[in-house]
Amino acid sequence: MIKKGNDKKRVVDSKNRVLLIRKGNEFFSNGNIEAAEKIFVTVDYKDGIVRLGDYYLKNNNLYKAAEMYFMSENSSKIEAFCKKSAQIIRKLLREDLLVDNKIMQEKEENEKNDNEKQSKQEIVNKILINKKNRR
Repeated sequence: MIKKGNDKKRVVDSKNRVLLIRKGNEFFSNGNIEAAEKIFVTVDYKDGIVRLGDYYLKNNNLYKAAEMYFMSENSSKIEAFCKKSAQIIRKLLREDLLVDNKIMQEKEENEKNDNEKQSKQEIVNKILINKKNRR
């Protein structure tokens, strides 16, 4: 479950916090996302955490994106993420419903065809019985 807020942050004096943020930005710029995340989360650097969320979203890691957005407590990012997620879920549900409807139509057509075949076979059987009884 994704929690809002950052329970991993540590108290760091402002001088060291600035140095760590710079190092985190350097890691992020060089593609060392894991190291940047450890620093940004530890010092609770909200802008960096939002950038991590954007990075994860761009790279289709929706869970990590959501985790970072909620940790950043950035309401506009959280709201946009939730709206986009809801759109995706609605789309998937519509597609699922279309598939279900198609399956049901095929099943009904197969049952109808089976019933027609059964009715024709019953007629043939009656004709054969009548012919047999006439002899």
